[in-house]
Amino acid sequence: MNKAWTLVVTFGLLLALSACGGGGGEEGGEGTSTPGGGSATPGGGTVEINMWHSEVAANLDTIQKLARRFNDSQSEVKVKLAFQGEVNEMMAKLVASLRGGDLPTIVYMNEANTQRFIDSGAATPLQEFIDQENYDLSDLDKKAIDYYTLDGKLWAMPIGMIVPLLYYNKIAFREVGLDPENPPRDLDELREASEKLLKRDSNGNVTRSGLAMELTAWHIDLVLQEHGDLYGNNENGRAGRISEVLFNGPTGQAFFQWYRDMVKEDLAVNVGRNPTGADAFLSMGSGRAAMTFGASSALRSVVDVLEGGLAQTQVDLAVANQPGVPGGTGLPGVYSRALWILKSHPKEEQQAAWKFIKWLMEPEQQAEWYAGSGFLPVSHAAYDLPAAKEIEAKYPQFKIAAELYLATSSSPAPLGPLLGPQLDVSDVIHRETEEMLIGDKDPIDAINDAAKESNEIIAEYNRRVE
Repeated sequence: MNKAWTLVVTFGLLLALSACGGGGGEEGGEGTSTPGGGSATPGGGTVEINMWHSEVAANLDTIQKLARRFNDSQSEVKVKLAFQGEVNEMMAKLVASLRGGDLPTIVYMNEANTQRFIDSGAATPLQEFIDQENYDLSDLDKKAIDYYTLDGKLWAMPIGMIVPLLYYNKIAFREVGLDPENPPRDLDELREASEKLLKRDSNGNVTRSGLAMELTAWHIDLVLQEHGDLYGNNENGRAGRISEVLFNGPTGQAFFQWYRDMVKEDLAVNVGRNPTGADAFLSMGSGRAAMTFGASSALRSVVDVLEGGLAQTQVDLAVANQPGVPGGTGLPGVYSRALWILKSHPKEEQQAAWKFIKWLMEPEQQAEWYAGSGFLPVSHAAYDLPAAKEIEAKYPQFKIAAELYLATSSSPAPLGPLLGPQLDVSDVIHRETEEMLIGDKDPIDAINDAAKESNEIIAEYNRRVE
């Protein structure tokens, strides 16, 4: 079995096993079907709380280790983790449970669901706990705190930050005469690199494209943020609710045209909707593509697979800022995972959840989470601790991601939109992208139709919640 194929098989098994919760129960829980809820243990004085999450692979291992260490460090609170599938599956379970069912005390959620979660009325703003004890936020990065602050209230605690990256194979770059230390800086340069990287066999069949791309609405967010453009009006929803999307402006149109041309000309391979996040990386591991777009939060899982002696002669991994439309800022937008406390639980359980959250935000735990996952620390002090320094020395890709994050501003464009029906709007963009790539729809018509339908969805949502 050659090394590249071994990488594909191993990566597939890794993600398949971890998507099932690692094949067993989590800390104090019953595996992926653990219900929500928490309670004070009768007579023991220990408050048990549950946390729903969506992490797999190295990230799952790390969050489990952290929970175990917290539980072992004191006797007041016991945390039980419960894997609930990928993040959108977890959100669907949460919405169903809000109508009547067991709910966790803490929900670990992505940034895209922020406005919807606030509108649900299910969460206790963390600002209440902060004000009660005058909790010091000064060590925490402003971008992270600003994202989850609305109308002067911090609603959730960001546990780790994410930047989008270009993952690329230095070996393939050297093979075609590209400088591996000078990766593409914008989409035009990315196309030029892909033209050089494209390989065909003697029959004209493509054996390697420059880029592997998943079919996701995330891409339009990324290019807008990198270019300093807004996704929606009212300062991306931070000066009032978004009532109109702006993603079909010149930047969005240029990206849709570029995306369609790259796929149609075999310069990029479309791996389709990619819920596990693995398919684009598998294209790199198998040699089907030399580059892909991915999140920094996948870093530890990816380098762990490569370090295992697999495909070392095939993949020399490097990362850079994900290129955007020419004329952009050269800096990424930011994404995150945050911890929410549900108000349906008694005050003692909410206080127990707050105790765990504060512990996770301490620099030592932030540095460990960074080293074990690729999620970037919210705590500035964490970057100076041994765990962070050691992972950056061993894998320079981590330091590149961190430097990109720390250089990004806290303005509305890189923070991205606060939009209640974000998932519904994303579904529209997915559909229009598929019609463009598979059904041959004109790119400008596709993005304009996506904007029109999105505005109708937003108007209906706003009528319901206002």
